Amino acid sequence: MDLIGIGVDLVHIPRIQKLLDQYGSRFLKKVFSEEEIEYAFKRKNISFHLASAFASKEAFFKALGGYTPFSFREIILKRNFKDGTPFLVLTGKAKEIFQERGGEKIYLALSHENEYTISIVVILGNPK
Repeated sequence: MDLIGIGVDLVHIPRIQKLLDQYGSRFLKKVFSEEEIEYAFKRKNISFHLASAFASKEAFFKALGGYTPFSFREIILKRNFKDGTPFLVLTGKAKEIFQERGGEKIYLALSHENEYTISIVVILGNPK
């Protein structure tokens, strides 16, 4: 497999809280899947988990080269139940474009420090 793209995104967690406070469910429904919203609202720090999902979506978008016509809701941050390892699930147009560009494997890394979360996405496959 070859490298298709690398994306990175750094999110200031209070910014996500501000968007949540200002736009509420409009913001949530535009950006996050129902599963991501449910996961975040079951946790102590909602904006922390939403920021992680947002950073992952943005990093994936960048790894595909940006300017692609799909919704962030089509990129879903999930976690392995056994060890909590994060991974992405694609649906709709995001999955279509990923496959059209030869994507086969997505590697995701998340990290947090104080008021920031960072996500790195590496996409491997056979570029077309």
